[in-house]
Amino acid sequence: MKQIDGKDSQTLVNKLYDIQSIDPEFFFRVRLNAEGKVECLFWRDSMMREDYKIYGDVLVFDTTFRTNKYNLICAPFVGINNHWKNTMFACAFIGDETTESFVWVFETFLKAMGGKHPISIFTDQDAAIAAGIEQVFPSSRHRLCLWHLSKNANSRFGLLKSDKNFKNAFYKCLSGCITPNDFEETWKSMINTFKLEKDDWFNRLYGLKEKWCTSLSKDFFFLPVYFLHKEVKVQTILLVLKQIKVQH
Repeated sequence: MKQIDGKDSQTLVNKLYDIQSIDPEFFFRVRLNAEGKVECLFWRDSMMREDYKIYGDVLVFDTTFRTNKYNLICAPFVGINNHWKNTMFACAFIGDETTESFVWVFETFLKAMGGKHPISIFTDQDAAIAAGIEQVFPSSRHRLCLWHLSKNANSRFGLLKSDKNFKNAFYKCLSGCITPNDFEETWKSMINTFKLEKDDWFNRLYGLKEKWCTSLSKDFFFLPVYFLHKEVKVQTILLVLKQIKVQH
């Protein structure tokens, strides 16, 4: 479990109280360990809550940022506004990637937002996050973000990275198939052609196909949320946390 040590921890909490004195609607919660050190932190300001009331039907929970001093997960909650620009609803620092920690963050998010559940939540492919969503947001549709899938897949392609035919087939499976039959045929052909029948990652991905395949997800409004990650700025996330530097 990663945590923020003594002096930095107190400095951070004092800063949040200072902000709350200026913005009475500023909300934050801190989770301490047995030694009194911060292991999880959540915050949102009054404008973020107002934005969530309007634009919170679709929520992206991004855990791809890390702090370079404590290696904490910096996890913003992001959405899309009426100008198709990203807008941040809240942010959390998390000490580990356990279901327990994600449940704490999600429950705190719900409390901060007056109990409003999103219609759809987009995340990366993480079993602990999925378990937390199922427990806290049972009525929300959990979908896997195509941007994350593409990034994770690139790290697993190996020699196939340079194979144009493979990449075309894979990206067609992600978002280029029109019907479920089209997807099944394309996926089967890709797996057989490139001998991926025993690849655990692709087998797990297929088992989650209802959470990411666009041809299987036409029962709800599917926003192209993977564009969010081209615009998210670390400086925005850390506006009130200047003493903790973050890198992507």
